[in-house]
Amino acid sequence: MASDRQIRAWISLAPPEVRPETASVKDAAQLMRDRVGAIPDAEDIVFDATFNDDDTRIQFALNNRDLDRLREASEVVKDKLSTYSTLYDVGDNLSSAAEEIQITMKPGARSLGITLADVSNQVRQAYFGEEAQRLAREGEDARVMIRLSADDRRDIDSIRNLRIRTADRREIPLSQVADLEFKPGINRILRRERIRSVTVFAEVVGDARGQIMSDLDETFWPEFEEQFPDITRGNVGGFEDQQAFNAEIARLFLIAIGAMYILLAIAFKSYAQPLLLMTAIPFAFAGAVFGHMFFGVPLALFSIFGIAAAAGVVINDNLVLVDYVNRLRERGEGAVQALVDAGVSRFRPILLTSVTTFVGILPLIAERSVGAQFLRPMVISLGCAVIFALFVSLLLVPALYAAGTEIGRVFRWAWGGRPYRHIGESYAGIAHDDNDAELSGDLGGVQPAE
Repeated sequence: MASDRQIRAWISLAPPEVRPETASVKDAAQLMRDRVGAIPDAEDIVFDATFNDDDTRIQFALNNRDLDRLREASEVVKDKLSTYSTLYDVGDNLSSAAEEIQITMKPGARSLGITLADVSNQVRQAYFGEEAQRLAREGEDARVMIRLSADDRRDIDSIRNLRIRTADRREIPLSQVADLEFKPGINRILRRERIRSVTVFAEVVGDARGQIMSDLDETFWPEFEEQFPDITRGNVGGFEDQQAFNAEIARLFLIAIGAMYILLAIAFKSYAQPLLLMTAIPFAFAGAVFGHMFFGVPLALFSIFGIAAAAGVVINDNLVLVDYVNRLRERGEGAVQALVDAGVSRFRPILLTSVTTFVGILPLIAERSVGAQFLRPMVISLGCAVIFALFVSLLLVPALYAAGTEIGRVFRWAWGGRPYRHIGESYAGIAHDDNDAELSGDLGGVQPAE
């Protein structure tokens, strides 16, 4: 697709059953970029390999009211970005500015009754022309323009010999009333928060974006701020959108965690046990990270959705286990006895829940089609987080439950005057009675064992 200012081309890979197994969209985009090379007069060249038009470039916005100061700062930033071997096509949105002649009035020009507007209008009339009249020709209007000859308009030195007419009809050479200077022109003025801004950008090879951003924060930006204290900066493009999304999703995630805690606290009538159930959430995140590392897929925005879904699954596993422990404790069993019996009884449903979830999404993880790549980060997060948190539900949660019970006994012995009994004193081995109907019946006033 071609327009007045840009040319776009979309290229897709062959179906998975036809193309080589190692072929990827990123490799194809990088190969095209190497083969095409530099394109003269092109303002911006982008070879993108994303599925949803995400901007993967590194971009920084520099803000200041002085354009010359912005040019100086942008050159410093571009020089720094050029030192990274994983960055290419480093540039800014001022690099395409063309040279232009800027006219500055001399101090004594106003005494002659000549202003900058008068000089600009007469220069425009000389080179662009002034419409004298319109003539009807073949049903249309033909404009008659009065201006310098074609040879004079092509000669840049002719402007120095141009004569400016004063208010009293005198003609004075332009060089006597104004100074001419060649300077970079302004094709467009970009602003951020009502301040003039310039954007410095660079293309990234592979997944080195996060490492480059961290290195810039540690080694470059402190020195840059000392050198240019009057310039403010910020991230633009895809990275800015990602930061805004991360901030919003973090706020919503905290609200969801708070709502889960309230619901669990009401159901269990406890302030501590909801925290025990939600200990699997950090481990679900760790499992998602390890899963992305194992499959060689970088973390993406959709990975967060998979982690959120996995958090619900692993909390449900913990809930099944802890609820069964509480029911055994209400029947009169000790803490260790209840934990062992609950672990044996609920091992199969917890294991099947996690394994079937992972196996169910495994075909989507292994799919190589372009459409599946869009969802792979989410399903990898979900499947790997569930498998990783399985061991948390079966091992860590019972251990934390036992530790909490022991701490409670110490407090009751120290401040309540109750005799201290070590946890596990009443343990009698694995119980063989696994009938849930007995647990749901009348407890007959049996008190939990300490």
